[in-house]
Amino acid sequence: MVPEHEIAQIKPGEICLYRDTVDLSDETPYENGSYLYSNVLIPSTQVQEYNYRLEFRNMEKEAEPHLRGCVCGWNGGKKCVKLCCRHGEFYNEIIAECEPIPDDMNIPLNINMTMDTDEEKVINLYREFIPLVGRPCPNAESLTQALDMWKLNEDGTVYVFNDDALLDTVSYCLSPYLYNGSNEYVLVAVSCPMKNEGGFFLTFNTYAMAISVVFLVPTVLIYLCVRELRGNLRGKLLICYLISLIGGYSIISFINISEYVLDAIPCKILGFTCYFSFMSAFLWLNVLCFDIWLNFKDHSVDFSRQRHKYRFYYYSLYVWGSAMVLMGLTMWSQSSDLVPKIYKPGIGDDICWLDTNKWASAIYFYWPNLIIMFFNIGTFAILSLRIYRVRRDVAQLTQKQRFFKENAVVILRLFIVMGISWIMDIISFCLRNYKIADYCFFITDFCNAIQGVVIFILFVLKRNVLEAIRKSFAPYYVRRPRPSVTSVSTHFSKLSSSHSTTNA
Repeated sequence: MVPEHEIAQIKPGEICLYRDTVDLSDETPYENGSYLYSNVLIPSTQVQEYNYRLEFRNMEKEAEPHLRGCVCGWNGGKKCVKLCCRHGEFYNEIIAECEPIPDDMNIPLNINMTMDTDEEKVINLYREFIPLVGRPCPNAESLTQALDMWKLNEDGTVYVFNDDALLDTVSYCLSPYLYNGSNEYVLVAVSCPMKNEGGFFLTFNTYAMAISVVFLVPTVLIYLCVRELRGNLRGKLLICYLISLIGGYSIISFINISEYVLDAIPCKILGFTCYFSFMSAFLWLNVLCFDIWLNFKDHSVDFSRQRHKYRFYYYSLYVWGSAMVLMGLTMWSQSSDLVPKIYKPGIGDDICWLDTNKWASAIYFYWPNLIIMFFNIGTFAILSLRIYRVRRDVAQLTQKQRFFKENAVVILRLFIVMGISWIMDIISFCLRNYKIADYCFFITDFCNAIQGVVIFILFVLKRNVLEAIRKSFAPYYVRRPRPSVTSVSTHFSKLSSSHSTTNA
């Protein structure tokens, strides 16, 4: 349930770890500025103002300035544990609220604690620790020993065996729990589920991505098999874009649909491969725009295969090289001690993809894509104006202009289908903290996820493409008469006809 977790470190300028502090907003200070919390005196020198709060996985969020006091382990004192509710209450995870324990039921005080020597003993929680109160997230779940074996350590942390996760008081709490068939409450750990369950919207869009892959794969196969489609530069660029998109969508679908608990290394491999695939897709879309813009700018149509071949090599070097550099920088940021945790991408920490709950993911994914999209928007504005001018006098279109118009319309479709949906995805990320945004961007997120079906319709179910497919596969299904072994001219005629069909 809870993947491997990092314990937060003390920040510069702070007098103690956040997890060792208690919110003093509701407490009344003495005249000398000290506070009394849970029979522990907190001197004024151990009180400090904070403008943030830490939530599950030590995620930092801005907050109104408030006073916090160092109460846990200060001056050799007791360590702290976190309780979900106040004494005499239990956490009801069905309604995600605290409720009073019935008067005829016991209030659990004792719990098993594992010493530093690995020896286990039963202790009175309130005598051994200082209890803090709070939950790590709104919809926390109980870590019952039947499904998630855990232990309470001497320093107040909780270790979850199934996930090899060490949780501090920011990421867990303890609550009385009544097992089925039992008439006594016992203390169990409660933490936040890290399964890929983002509700209806995430599930719906995830399956839409999986359906997109089902349509993208045959689209690529058709373009690879039909020589007329793969023979030009535009076809090659489109194939590369679709292959990159297949890689990204397949991995995201697997991560969200699968219930496998991956180890750290396979998780990071999946995450960075997915990142590389998506960045490549954005860059290939950028190349598609640039190529048609370049043709318009040069006012020339060069059908030379050799020139297209070299141009494709340059484009490939730009896309794969840039994606590799971006992935390398992201990997370095994730593993480097020089980058604060708040600015790390989060791939492989708790999930196998970018931690989109943090604004840091914008640095590695959304900002680069936004820059690319701005370039594409400018390109399409120029192309749209040029197409409008060309279409005003269709009767006088030259071969060059027909070539430009045909390709520009195709790329314009790509922008409408893919560019706009990606831009809306970026806006959706920026407004992710607003619940209403989930409903407002549901349609655009779905269009982004299902674009594989739209691409199949636009680039396969076209009259000229279907005709090219028919011509390409016709020789394999049309039975031909046997060539005459005595007629040389007939034999060469059939070879010529066959060659012409293959090139069609």
